[in-house]
Amino acid sequence: MAVLSREEEQIVESFIFLDIARKVLEKDLSRLQHAPLKIKEPYIRLIEAALEKLSTHMYRTKWEMKQADLQVQLQRMDSTFSEYSIFFRGYVVTAKYLNPHLRNQVSRMIEQLFTDTPAKPKQLY
Repeated sequence: MAVLSREEEQIVESFIFLDIARKVLEKDLSRLQHAPLKIKEPYIRLIEAALEKLSTHMYRTKWEMKQADLQVQLQRMDSTFSEYSIFFRGYVVTAKYLNPHLRNQVSRMIEQLFTDTPAKPKQLY
């Protein structure tokens, strides 16, 4: 039975976390655009900048997946686990992730995207 190498495993996990983070940020951006806030533009710009940075990471990860001949598909999701099928070198492996673990990892990733995205004010008064 074939097993993913540590590098392949990291690429797969990176893809899963990035994909979930993208969905979360896009959903939050949509909700924020319709939220009754007095000043929502800074928040929108922050999320858009994070999405742009995330997009760059996602592009690199997908390129690495293509080079390693890896594919990932979400098979099932319930309230406790998310199950993914990982296709590689002619084999299929099923990986189960605990949803709180996914949520924590994605939360850290989003926080990192926000703190790495510097605000660019045009002029400070």
